[in-house]
Amino acid sequence: MNSPLPLYHKVYLLLRQRLLDGVYGAEEALPGENALAQEYAVSRLTVRRALDALAQEGLVSRRQGRGTFAQAPSQLSAPQQGATVDALMAHLARMGMRTQVKLLELAVEPATPAVAARLEVDAGSAVHRSLRVRSHQGEPFSYLQTYVPDAIGRRISRKALGSKPLLQIFGELGIRVSGAEQSINAVLAEPAVAQALDVPVASPLLNIRRVVRDAAGRPVEYLDARYRPDRFEYRLDMAAHETAGAPVWLPAGPGAP
Repeated sequence: MNSPLPLYHKVYLLLRQRLLDGVYGAEEALPGENALAQEYAVSRLTVRRALDALAQEGLVSRRQGRGTFAQAPSQLSAPQQGATVDALMAHLARMGMRTQVKLLELAVEPATPAVAARLEVDAGSAVHRSLRVRSHQGEPFSYLQTYVPDAIGRRISRKALGSKPLLQIFGELGIRVSGAEQSINAVLAEPAVAQALDVPVASPLLNIRRVVRDAAGRPVEYLDARYRPDRFEYRLDMAAHETAGAPVWLPAGPGAP
């Protein structure tokens, strides 16, 4: 973890990120101190200081002899900003043609409350999760974790996920994409993400979360992606539109890596 921040503070920030992302549900037990120390390659004392800091913030509850439990965070994510679907889909198609993808994992698992909320399904419902790394000219730049409902996921093969953009797969399945909402913020690289993208743990990454909807308005994909900022730039072209009061800036189309 090459950074001027104290080790315990970096672990605190990484765990805080998980908690605010809804990785652990309210009252769910976090991994034990030994497991966290091994994951982050730090001492138990470092982990203990990080967990104490989270407890002071009210994000976890430390219970003697029982462990550490997540608390419902009071901080809410900012509203997602819409993007014009035609421009967004064109951007994704261009990226798919110019880059290479490697499938790391494919699994069917119960939807966490955070994933269920985005896919508008019941918590615990079966969803298909794929984990891929996308590269450009042999250099990894994005870590893509995608969730799709079971009815769609069971129709997608491992071979397709390892060779085609999901947007192309949807088209081949007859799923017409008509809308998407996405948000962009900054996150820190977790150990597994850092290894896949070849960056130090806790490095700053660009995080893009996107919910894609079909023609009926139903979510067909939830994407939680991490990008290396030194290898990926998200550009949004703007166009001025005259209104009764003053010109309004609206998206004209997103950029590419």
